[in-house]
Amino acid sequence: MSEAGAKLSNFIINFLNNCTPPCSCSLCAASCKNSALCPACLNHLPYLTQALCPQCALPAHDGGLCAACLNHPPAFDFSLAAFAYTAPITQLIIAAKFSENWSLLPTLGQLLLKRVSSAARPDFIVPLPLHPERLKERGYNQAFELAKPIARQLQLTLRPELLKRHINTEHQARLSQAERHKNMQQAFSTKSNIEGKHIVLIDDVMTSGSSLHAAASCLKEAGAARVDNWVLARAL
Repeated sequence: MSEAGAKLSNFIINFLNNCTPPCSCSLCAASCKNSALCPACLNHLPYLTQALCPQCALPAHDGGLCAACLNHPPAFDFSLAAFAYTAPITQLIIAAKFSENWSLLPTLGQLLLKRVSSAARPDFIVPLPLHPERLKERGYNQAFELAKPIARQLQLTLRPELLKRHINTEHQARLSQAERHKNMQQAFSTKSNIEGKHIVLIDDVMTSGSSLHAAASCLKEAGAARVDNWVLARAL
């Protein structure tokens, strides 16, 4: 077998092994079937239960719009998050993204599905795209993997090709705030006909919301009537 063939074979074996649900919980190693997490660990995840701003999903004492969204409205219209971005959700997301622990993603997708199952149905769901360089490095887009069970079980149209990412925003640490802001304005593009459409963006983590704001701005400029965010975890 050639060196290239051997690498491909090893990749496929590794991929299949990681996509198979583990026999033990990824957090406590207890026995579990058809899930990456046992019932006890599922019950102790940092579910978001407090009143949240409906636009950005940050805490709001009365469940209305927060001051930030009132004073500087983001391009997106609505946000739903399943968890606070804190342990042990942080461990699970990092493992899924950076440790090739793909077997976590179906379970995490099901958890996000439970959170959004009663939300208004969009015309399309769009996983937030990775820059091609980042996608090549990682081999998969975690947002796309989260979106697949949602699209399938809610019978929604999944459009991963609708949005393109041109700026690798994960490599901006050395840039000034003004330079980062300019990059974000040019980070995404779309050539699709989305006039009047309701679109949901799917992502694993919402931190500042700048990437989702930039993506929503792009979609709104292309004619989308409404853009929502469905995210697994929200940094509070």
